[in-house]
Amino acid sequence: MRIRITIIGFLIYCLGAFSIQGQETEEEALGTQEVLVVKSYTPSLSDAFKINSSPRSPDSLSSKDKVLDFKIKSIPVVSTFVPNKATPLKLQRRTSSTPYNSLFNGGFGVKSQLFLDVSSVIELDRTQRFGIKIYRDGFGGNLPNRLLTSNQQFSRFGIHHNLRSNDYNANTLLQFVTTKNNYFGLYDREWDNLLIRAIDPEVKRNKFKVRTHWNWYDFVVRGIEFQANLTSDNFNTSEQQLALKADFELELGDGKISAITAVKGLNTVFQEAYFGRGTQEGSMGVGSIDLHWQNTANDFKMKLGAGIAYSSEQEGFSSEILYYPKIDLSYQKKGLVMVPYFTAQGGVKLNSFHSLSSVNPYLAPTTTLKPTFSKYNATLGVRSSLSSILNFNFGLIFDQIENFMLFERLPFDIANNNDAYRLSNAFENKYTHVDLYGFKADIKIDLAKNNFVRFGTQYRYFDTSSNQSLWNLPSLEMNWEGQFKWKDYLTFTFQGSLLGDRIAAYRPIFLTQASENVTYQDESLPMFISSTSHITYKLSNQFDVFVKLKLNSEGVHGRWAYYNEPSFLLLAGVTYKFDFQY
Repeated sequence: MRIRITIIGFLIYCLGAFSIQGQETEEEALGTQEVLVVKSYTPSLSDAFKINSSPRSPDSLSSKDKVLDFKIKSIPVVSTFVPNKATPLKLQRRTSSTPYNSLFNGGFGVKSQLFLDVSSVIELDRTQRFGIKIYRDGFGGNLPNRLLTSNQQFSRFGIHHNLRSNDYNANTLLQFVTTKNNYFGLYDREWDNLLIRAIDPEVKRNKFKVRTHWNWYDFVVRGIEFQANLTSDNFNTSEQQLALKADFELELGDGKISAITAVKGLNTVFQEAYFGRGTQEGSMGVGSIDLHWQNTANDFKMKLGAGIAYSSEQEGFSSEILYYPKIDLSYQKKGLVMVPYFTAQGGVKLNSFHSLSSVNPYLAPTTTLKPTFSKYNATLGVRSSLSSILNFNFGLIFDQIENFMLFERLPFDIANNNDAYRLSNAFENKYTHVDLYGFKADIKIDLAKNNFVRFGTQYRYFDTSSNQSLWNLPSLEMNWEGQFKWKDYLTFTFQGSLLGDRIAAYRPIFLTQASENVTYQDESLPMFISSTSHITYKLSNQFDVFVKLKLNSEGVHGRWAYYNEPSFLLLAGVTYKFDFQY
């Protein structure tokens, strides 16, 4: 019993001494301790309703600073960098990400072809650009089996200025065009050699154009365009044409309402009429206003409106004021493969000597000019796109046209005075009313990046109640184009067109005939096919070489009766791209 009491007392003494020694050590310094958290604190729901005591800030007078001990552990770093002291770094010249501002194309070909295309666009400052273009094309050799000179030349010189800012964009263009052609389309018959030798068949036309177009991004007046054309030729023909157009746009509901006003006028003077040989002069003008509302925010996209026009030349029109629709409807729901659409874009076209001679270069320097009114110009069709590769467009077309314009061959003038266009080898304009029915189809296949093939066709049926024959108007027209590129070095492009069978006016020639009363006969013109191919090979970033090949249907007939085109033209040249510094 005494031994047990003695052991218990010894233990109590040891515990007391250890407690007193620990308190003295804590007063001297704070030791470093490691705490191992076995289980994170997970409060129970009852702890949320406990009242916590208000926090108290420690008394800086009575509390003492704690001494914190940090142990820095060194970690070895492994470096794999090995300096190359033997071979210094070489600077590599970077190619410019922006295209070159100047381009030169030049080449030569068979039949004394000379091709030249020089263009340059220079940045004057951050808001202005200036461009210049020089273009020449054509051939100097004559076509086979032609009695008269038949070479062709085309040249164009133009300068362009662009002014842009955050609020507007302005483009101004000055252009001068010269075309040289020949009235060589004589009938296949016996001609007097003295007459042929005394004729100079050249027709030279000069066309000067100035145009300025201003666009505003956030203003009621969205655009104003002014254009002036001056046309003259070596037969003392002169024509002045002015046009002014303004676009207005205003937000209205979920869409916007737009208005287009246009005024066009011209004055044409022909030195000599074909019948009567008196001076032929005429002036006319057309004014129009188009108003429509459009909304493209929904699946059903629409543009609904109409237009009104007035022409100073009333001959051939059913009313003084001309009305026409401006409608564009389509349903483009997301995921829908087939997109149906309907368009009706009527209007009035001002036929000028400037525009018509660009379509038919063998137009006589004396003709009748009238505006053409398209009542509907409607198309009902469907568009489709399959996997962004195959695009297809098919539509039915309908229109009623007043003063429908066509080209008719003039008769032979006995008193021709050696004028090249009075040998029944020139054309004049004729007008009639036509109801037009037909369809058009277009298919495009995107094979890869910048590789595609497109083919289009159009068939039109012309119904007229007048006795006027519709000369040189094919019912069937086709066109195609495509491009293939291989590794950015070789590029092959092609394009072409086909004109179906058509009827031309054949004017028989009699020595004692009266030009005004000569009757015409129908002559069938065969199908005409024209195709152009272009192959380009890149030698470097600045140099390319190219070959251009043009093929046309053989025979005495081309697009116009007895004006055949060269069956084979081959041209080769070089392209040089560079930066021009001013």
